[in-house]
Amino acid sequence: MSNIESASSATLRLGGVPEHFNLPWHLAMDTAELADLDLIWEDQHGGTGEMLEKLADGALDVVSILTEGTVKAIDKGLAVTMLQVYVSSPLQWGVFVPAKSSYTDEAELAGVRVAISRFNSGSHLMAYVHAERLGWKIDPDQFVIVGGLDGAEQALSNGEADLFLWEQFMTRPLVQNGTFRQLAVQPTPWPSFVIAARDEVVTGRTAELGRVVDEVVAQAGRYVDRSDRIDLVTSRYGIDAETAEAWFASTTFAPRGAMDPTIAGTVRKTLQRLGASD
Repeated sequence: MSNIESASSATLRLGGVPEHFNLPWHLAMDTAELADLDLIWEDQHGGTGEMLEKLADGALDVVSILTEGTVKAIDKGLAVTMLQVYVSSPLQWGVFVPAKSSYTDEAELAGVRVAISRFNSGSHLMAYVHAERLGWKIDPDQFVIVGGLDGAEQALSNGEADLFLWEQFMTRPLVQNGTFRQLAVQPTPWPSFVIAARDEVVTGRTAELGRVVDEVVAQAGRYVDRSDRIDLVTSRYGIDAETAEAWFASTTFAPRGAMDPTIAGTVRKTLQRLGASD
């Protein structure tokens, strides 16, 4: 099954961005350990903002999702629990401009139009982190909502936006084909991804949820050591072997364990300081 709308009440509806980070979820779903569970995965091309909306609507149950957007949504009342860190290394956000633009240094980007997938998405919140590092504040009127990577490609190519932040390795093909130019990297100041679930699922389907998380984390741990890991990534996600190697070298998946509460505190204080918590 792949259509969330066809799911029954027994189905656990899983989701995450269609990127190399989430291949362990697909590997886990193919194992005998989870064969008796009714699981559906749906790619979330709109990223964290889209997933938060679907969690709120009950269209998704369990997600692989960016830490910062999830913390903010929970603080705003979303009935979701962060179960554990999924990827403990920072996300490497590329700072991209149109390849044909005159920008050659990120210091030139104060006041430009910033493409974001959605409000409260990673591309939105990390724009504040990027701006703070360079010493300026962002006006909300600078944001251009584009829906995701495809929308950003169109917006920057058509002159509708000037700047976009997205995971640098998945975006590298757009640099290689002359669509984007990458000026810098902006790492997250916290672990990049968490596994989160609706509170109703956490309390009502605890055993099934635990089995899914156990197997996903186990597969993630094996993923980095597989002899075919580069072929898996290049064949599925359209990036070259050199890029895949660089991504594996910069990425650490977390072991099974409880969520560290200090992470949410760090995110919360940072967003408050940047004026991005409202």
